[in-house]
Amino acid sequence: MSPRIAYVFWHWPKPGTPASEFEAKLASFHGALNATRPRGFIEALSFRTNGLPWVAGQDAVYEDWYTVEDFAGLGVLNDAAVSGDVRGAHDTVAGAFLKGAGGVFKAVSGDLGLRQARFATWIEKRIGPTYQSYYEEVAKVVGTNGTDLWRRQMVLGPSPQFCVHSADAIPFPESFRPHTAELTLVGG
Repeated sequence: MSPRIAYVFWHWPKPGTPASEFEAKLASFHGALNATRPRGFIEALSFRTNGLPWVAGQDAVYEDWYTVEDFAGLGVLNDAAVSGDVRGAHDTVAGAFLKGAGGVFKAVSGDLGLRQARFATWIEKRIGPTYQSYYEEVAKVVGTNGTDLWRRQMVLGPSPQFCVHSADAIPFPESFRPHTAELTLVGG
């Protein structure tokens, strides 16, 4: 697996903003960004999700994944998202959102494309095991299911340290302190 970094942004629209309208604006922004393809950029997409503890009290939460090749790509992405042909679409969706939080993640393993993810299970590593032994524990739980594993970087973000995407829900043991959220891809 080649290195991949993701900026993950959880956000929700202003009260009274219809979900269909917000999602159309979000899809337009991601479409413009994906068409621009800044250096080091891989893809932008968004999921509508439910019940994330770090954004408690919000019915409609969106989880955007902006993937780039490496950390340098984050700076390029940051500039590209608010300039040129992308700026108008960015400003339109930004004007409809109320609040958000973000984090930075690095792909650890997996073969599932983000667009195929329908569940995100957020898990925590216990103090003690090495990261390698933890990755092996996760691999035993997911088995042969198509998944990916992402690790939060530099403690940036409010979420648990790890995210496993999967096409089907995977029952993690309680020792992982799992929180599974259903994902619906926005804008196809």
